[in-house]
Amino acid sequence: MLTCPSCTSCKIIMYGKTHHQKQRFRCKDCNRQFVVDNGHLISKEKRGYIERLLSERVSLRGICRSMEVSMTWLMNFAASIWEQTPDNLGVDYELLENLSDEELQSVEIQLDEMWSFVGCKKNKRWIWVVYCPAIKQVLAFHVGGRGKADAEKMLDKLPQRLRDHCQFATDYWEAYYQTIPSDQHHPSKALTFFIEGYFTGVRARVSRLVRRSVAFSKKLENHVAAIGYFLWQRNLMAHHYY
Repeated sequence: MLTCPSCTSCKIIMYGKTHHQKQRFRCKDCNRQFVVDNGHLISKEKRGYIERLLSERVSLRGICRSMEVSMTWLMNFAASIWEQTPDNLGVDYELLENLSDEELQSVEIQLDEMWSFVGCKKNKRWIWVVYCPAIKQVLAFHVGGRGKADAEKMLDKLPQRLRDHCQFATDYWEAYYQTIPSDQHHPSKALTFFIEGYFTGVRARVSRLVRRSVAFSKKLENHVAAIGYFLWQRNLMAHHYY
């Protein structure tokens, strides 16, 4: 099936010929004009390989070189993959939902933030993550600043029942004291080792988050989408742990 090299749409029409008498095509969705040749026909199998590479520590330029695709095509393809990420990151809440309110009080959720940047290192973007060791999944994440407002945005993404009854382990960052009730808050570096270990794995797998790497995000939208997609994929893998 003929697809657009830019947006992968199947709504393609013939659009005259080039001066070399090759058939030209036009995409009805994005208006991209192109000629069919080996550079534009990307098989389903190849797309599958590229999709898996998007979850590995390979830069987008590296994918372009190894899979012989253009950056324009890859960015459009990646965007179509990243937008599939569900808002709840595919979290399996069944184990937590089956617990009573009293049982939830024994569940400890860990919160932490990880430094990143977009465009240049002066443009800091902190990645806030809520991690539940009991089910080995990220419950929510938020990318933004490092103040109280961003901590509240992250917590707002949690189900209200978990916010009301679960315990929260954090480091000593001030924003946590301002947003988590004191009777549910347990600040201690010794209690956040699960999420810190999780962050180590994230940095090892996401090229744009690797320290001292030349790979980085140029657009905030792509930064958030790529991180969300990776966290979703890790959550899906965690389903096999229990």
